[in-house]
Amino acid sequence: MEKDQKDMISEIIEAFEKYAGHQAFVINNITYTYRQLSETVYKVSTLINNREDKIIGIIAEDRLETYASILAVLISGKTYVILHPAYPRHRNRKIAELADIHLILYTKDIRVLNLDTEHIDFICTSELQEVVPSSSGIHSEKNENAYIIFTSGSTGEPKGVPISRNNLNAFYNAYSHLDWQLDENDRMLQMFELTFDVSIVSFLFPLTIGACIYTVSPEGVKYINVIEILEKYNLTFAAVAPSLLQLLLPYFSEIQLPELKYLIVTAEASDVELLSAFRACAPNASFVNLYGPTEGTIYCTAYQIPTTSCKHHNGMIAIGKPFEGVDALIMDNNGIPVATGETGELWISGRQVMNGYWNAPEKTKECLIEGTDGKTYYKTGDLCQIDADGDIIYCGRKDSQIKLQGFRIELSEIEHVVKKYFNNECKAVVIPKYGANNQCELHLVVEKVHLDKHQIEEHMNSRLPFYMIPQHIHCMEHFPLNTSSKTDRKRILELI
Repeated sequence: MEKDQKDMISEIIEAFEKYAGHQAFVINNITYTYRQLSETVYKVSTLINNREDKIIGIIAEDRLETYASILAVLISGKTYVILHPAYPRHRNRKIAELADIHLILYTKDIRVLNLDTEHIDFICTSELQEVVPSSSGIHSEKNENAYIIFTSGSTGEPKGVPISRNNLNAFYNAYSHLDWQLDENDRMLQMFELTFDVSIVSFLFPLTIGACIYTVSPEGVKYINVIEILEKYNLTFAAVAPSLLQLLLPYFSEIQLPELKYLIVTAEASDVELLSAFRACAPNASFVNLYGPTEGTIYCTAYQIPTTSCKHHNGMIAIGKPFEGVDALIMDNNGIPVATGETGELWISGRQVMNGYWNAPEKTKECLIEGTDGKTYYKTGDLCQIDADGDIIYCGRKDSQIKLQGFRIELSEIEHVVKKYFNNECKAVVIPKYGANNQCELHLVVEKVHLDKHQIEEHMNSRLPFYMIPQHIHCMEHFPLNTSSKTDRKRILELI
């Protein structure tokens, strides 16, 4: 590792001692100190240090032992894979098989996972005996994997994204340079499922500075739990998905977060008017849009959202400038850079970018390519523009840009027009549905109980060309969210 590069896990180990008496976690209203966290970490470390297993499964639970298990695996120089108890049994079995997992750590009832295999050892971390803390430090090489996240693959089979310690530290160093005014007195939110990589920065980064992490219970209604924690504990830092703010919109007039210093929006495109409306709830907060694909280690661009003149495309807030150490190009379909202000695919390069998908050389070859500068770039699949100031403007997904009757259509433009009709008080998605002979029909789905479909059609006809008008309009009381807190478009397609 380069001398000037900080090591994230080393700094967390130093924080264990430096902030021993400070609060580290508040989970289900129970407070745990850095001392209690480190003792639990070393219990698990002692257990796994002597095992040959390189890759260890951890069941996602809202418990101190779960977070301690992740830290123990990282300190032991091994790799962790999160298995979610709410995932279908087949998916968890497939992930365990793909990652060759033979040891799974859990804290409560193992039956929730439904893994009936003879080849896996299950160890309950909430029943471990006291041990003498080990001070042997970190056992790892920078190129070893810190974690593997399995995302949905286009073939229906989970796709593994391995992130090395080198990737994680490159991210940590770049993220630390974003000029956060944060220290051991800050109170920070962790609302994301542990299968989603934003959860990693949501708890690892606070631990490097001695801050306290407040987790969100999976029980009950998530967005209500989030706002209750933000208000009850006067949190100073919160990273949230825009879908969550949309659900909170009816309560904006009642929400008061005067101590919030930073509101991070992430995980999906952020709506400019929704964020503008939320400012009254958090009058002293800086709003930041952070963007990044899992393959580029959590986040790789940042945009400080101004109170006025916010850059956007069809209401989707700009994603800003690349992190330190990240190179970004906007390329056309032939791999040639587009001119300023023109739309193309975002390619990223740098030490944060993964080396390749897990045991999937063909998928890797499709997404990682060498640029004319000799650097390896990851093709994000995101359509973007770059403006004269060097800010990247997000324009939607390549797969959300479709061709219909010979016309190229950006689905986000239709969604923007419909949301305007509802004064941005509800979500709207346009789903392309393919039938016989690959014929495509557009389905508009609005998050409302009742609709006047005729009036919506009139509104769209007055603002969009005929070929962009959806043939079908549906209403849905609540949009389903996936485990990353993003609107689940695949599930909506199934429901309609």
